[in-house]
Amino acid sequence: SGPIRMDEAQRQEWVPLTPAVEGSSTRRTGVSACGRARLAKSLAFLLVFFLTVSLAVAIPTSHRLRDVDGDVCPGSPSRVHAQCKLTVHFREPCKVVQHVMQARLDAAHDCKSRPGTYRGTLDDGTRTTGDGRYTDRFRATLSAAAGGGCVLHACSASQVTSIIDYSTNYCNLYNLYGNSSSPLTFTETLNACLQHDASQCCR
Repeated sequence: SGPIRMDEAQRQEWVPLTPAVEGSSTRRTGVSACGRARLAKSLAFLLVFFLTVSLAVAIPTSHRLRDVDGDVCPGSPSRVHAQCKLTVHFREPCKVVQHVMQARLDAAHDCKSRPGTYRGTLDDGTRTTGDGRYTDRFRATLSAAAGGGCVLHACSASQVTSIIDYSTNYCNLYNLYGNSSSPLTFTETLNACLQHDASQCCR
């Protein structure tokens, strides 16, 4: 009785019946669970990448938001980005509205769970997130309303590729005039503001 010999075909079909012993040096073939997870993650990344590129190509530059008086939103280096454009009618005169908004901007009035940092002026300002990773730009113009009061035209735009911003751009503006401590009386018109949950802003 000599050793059992198997040809190449038999070796490929042969499967050992003895279970693998923990710590053994037996090499296993095929894709591991970790490898499958990495593959799935890579495929998901590629899918998001191609969707983002497709949207960037599909949205022409001429579709940037514009205020009713022709002013352009601050824009963004990223062709696809979240933004919020709104119009606010105040009962108070523009001098009072400007004083309140500029004072809040100067004081970096931001009472979110992780406050950000405001810089600049109403005409050209920025807000950086609390973790310092993202900076949004915003512009705000005030004009006297017919019959009294004041009208605000404002727009905040993300400076990186984004679609969902969890009301961040809305709050960038709302923090400067709204919340329960505001002395201003106003009504908002959301011209193009996908997410606008005031509960995410200063209260």
